[in-house]
Amino acid sequence: MNGKVNRRQFLSINLGATVGFLGNFIGTQIEQERDFFRPPGARNELEFLTSCSRCGKCKDICPEKVISLFTITDGAKLINTPFLNPNENPCTFCRKCVDVCPTDALSITCFLEDPSIGKAAILDKSCISFKEVMCDYCFRSCPVNGAIELIEGKPMISDDHCTGCGICVTNCISEHKGIHILTI
Repeated sequence: MNGKVNRRQFLSINLGATVGFLGNFIGTQIEQERDFFRPPGARNELEFLTSCSRCGKCKDICPEKVISLFTITDGAKLINTPFLNPNENPCTFCRKCVDVCPTDALSITCFLEDPSIGKAAILDKSCISFKEVMCDYCFRSCPVNGAIELIEGKPMISDDHCTGCGICVTNCISEHKGIHILTI
């Protein structure tokens, strides 16, 4: 081969490079934009959006009724995809949504590797334990061993164990919730 590239080859090479570049750029942007919670076992956002069939089976099977679907007002790319808000209603990680997903957008592999949907954060300005009031409701309600520890009577979150289920938020007795689930 003499090293020269014909026009068709040149356009093909450049189109492939451009698509790859834009895919990496857009994919990163989509993941960084996400400020909502997907159900457990969700793939990364770009993979999720391209594989979710928007069938709603995950919402229908959820025994806790915590999964909702985005509407057209949320934008075309999100319409009819599932989300939940563990700060309002906790997820029990029953895995039924993963099992019923026909496209593997909610993947058993992702669920088993890391079922987390978010991470809890203590809001020390609202948490009554930081106001020298004895309280351990979040600690006692947490279903994951080691996710919340009490250190000198104050709750501390272990990022290695917290799944972001939201049960601690639901059980917080502070008037202005002292714990909040953040997206990861």
